[in-house]
Amino acid sequence: MKKDIQLQPDLPFGHFAPTGIRAVMLRLCHRLPATMPGGRSLNKLLRSPLKHGQLRQFDVTYKGLKLRLRTRGNYCELRQLFAPQYYDVEEIDWLCAELAEGGCFVDIGGNIGLYSLHVGHRCGPRSRIIAVEPEPGLTERMQFNARNNGIQIELAVRALSDYSGVGTLHSGGHQSGENTLIPGANGVTVPVTTLLELCDELGIKDIRALKIDIEGHEERVLASFFDQAPRSLWPQAIVIEHTTHANRIIQRLERDLGYTQVGRTRRNMLLRLGKQ
Repeated sequence: MKKDIQLQPDLPFGHFAPTGIRAVMLRLCHRLPATMPGGRSLNKLLRSPLKHGQLRQFDVTYKGLKLRLRTRGNYCELRQLFAPQYYDVEEIDWLCAELAEGGCFVDIGGNIGLYSLHVGHRCGPRSRIIAVEPEPGLTERMQFNARNNGIQIELAVRALSDYSGVGTLHSGGHQSGENTLIPGANGVTVPVTTLLELCDELGIKDIRALKIDIEGHEERVLASFFDQAPRSLWPQAIVIEHTTHANRIIQRLERDLGYTQVGRTRRNMLLRLGKQ
């Protein structure tokens, strides 16, 4: 069984502030220039004692954003804690630019809400932020960090697919952010809906930007949505992981639906909808 630690939301932010050698190690990790040759490898070396030691959580502040993060068990959380200068910086910068004038941001596969938190911290109340995440342990961490930063996130605790009903959320093993819907698998029963039905339920009339990372389920969610949704509801900007699972829907977005690739990072593709 995967060992875990409690969030302890009753303890105020700062209670788990790193001290002593741990604080020094984290400062060194954070101060590595993002453009430094070999910086990622050096970062992994510096963080190794903390990552592989006793499981802990730390209260850290990065560029004004206050976060309570664990040293392992969730890949994106680990990257934000030890290497925030590398954590999807290009994707988040691009989304914040797309949302600079406001609009609705839908974060599908919100995890602990890092994308939503960064957007909310930088764009403020101009943007409406909706995070979709079915795992209660992750949503609790998201809400804690949102409260501590005064960020409003509308949370939809459910999974998205191409149908409505219930589904089985299969555990990602040692990484809690890798949970996914798998028919017939062992796991936790969760409510399921479609993206279009979620928009109807929440009164979403247009989506300025969307990020989706749901471990291979992207095609089922997006194909169903684009088959049924009016063009007025199509996201103007999309961040999607470029994996083999998503290849077909990405090809459709570019070939048939009018999206253009405007950027590509180590993990994700940035797509913008062209004018009709």
